Amino acid sequence: MDRSSLYLLYIPLSNREVESHFAVRRRSRVPHHVLVVKNDKPQLVFRQALSLKYYHHTGVSKSCLKLYKPFHESLMSERTVEEEYFVSWGIVGCGAVCEVKSGPAFYNCVGSKLEAVMSRDFSKAQDFALRHSVDKAYTSVSDLVNDASVDAVYVATPPGEAMLHGKTARTGWKGAKEISDAFEKANVPLYVAYYRRCMPKFVMAKKALDEKKIGNITGVTVTLHQSRHRQNKTHWRYNKEVSGGGLFMDIGCHMLDLVEFMIGPILNPIGRAYKTVDDQSVEDNVRGCWEHICPFNGSRLGGSCVFNFSSGGEMRDEIEITGTDGRMLISCFDTKPAELRIGADEIIKLEEEHPSTVQQPMIQLVTQELFTRKECNVNMQPSDLDPNIYLCSGESAVRTSVVVDQLLGREKWSDDYIIMQS
Repeated sequence: MDRSSLYLLYIPLSNREVESHFAVRRRSRVPHHVLVVKNDKPQLVFRQALSLKYYHHTGVSKSCLKLYKPFHESLMSERTVEEEYFVSWGIVGCGAVCEVKSGPAFYNCVGSKLEAVMSRDFSKAQDFALRHSVDKAYTSVSDLVNDASVDAVYVATPPGEAMLHGKTARTGWKGAKEISDAFEKANVPLYVAYYRRCMPKFVMAKKALDEKKIGNITGVTVTLHQSRHRQNKTHWRYNKEVSGGGLFMDIGCHMLDLVEFMIGPILNPIGRAYKTVDDQSVEDNVRGCWEHICPFNGSRLGGSCVFNFSSGGEMRDEIEITGTDGRMLISCFDTKPAELRIGADEIIKLEEEHPSTVQQPMIQLVTQELFTRKECNVNMQPSDLDPNIYLCSGESAVRTSVVVDQLLGREKWSDDYIIMQS
């Protein structure tokens, strides 16, 4: 077979649309379909957990196809992809985050497949597995972790065992350090899903700062105003025993990680937490300040933050980084491009495409890094991102957890740290 004309293409069609074009010998509820074009003859591929299976094309316009990625000959035999060329993932937790933000990435990334999922509710695990074409569904974490076919585990629930962890801030800094130390002792890599580091918008912003587009950095201000006080307070984020605190624990840590990622470690943080509304038991306002060492000239600079989740005014989502030649404005939770404001007049928008599965760039980099650690000679397009910078290690996540607790003004979860209404 002439492999030089072999390409992998993505076709975002529903099952019904695909079945109207293809003679499919097996029905399968899958969220995506892939075509392999060989010598200009497309073939339909259903991506399964254990293999890629081929179905012959009967007539479809090639104009509806989108070139996705080259599929190298070393990864393909006549009928299947060799097992050792995949990182086989297991997922703990089948909630909303996995449904959209992360789950599809585990079978869409090159060199990655989703082997098993776990939920304490078996019907939920089974439903997720069916819709995402996963062969195995568990109700026990230990059963999934001990599955010999699972290479790596993604935890999308409050903390537990993981290789790729949703985030450790909710455990408090001592809990985060315990997790990190356990992985270090076992010589198992731990990555924490502060996934924005790998998203194109933030990659471009980081590179602009490193190239000193705004000169030497002189300060940073983090601002988040949201009207979350109007939400239903029965959500787990308002249950301190589950969330570890208020919305700051779940949301603020992402902005603080981005500050460390773009500028460097947050030093000497100090802050206070306030509860300004009556119908919740956790804080809704956090204010604080800290220091950085400028990565370019070694000078000390200041940082500050305001997180107000009971704001009825204009919603604000902004990290402002000032420099000697200008400033950068970048939002954390929307798709607006970052802006460089140089001098008094010049505005440069850093336009980048927003991935539909927001964690996919990170998961692709983790997959590549796992192959590198195993010294596997897998021919995939190498990333130009340094995993030591763009992936959040356990050590870096512990630092963010320390900052979170210190901005809350507490040493441990049980501390009475919230300033109440008088």
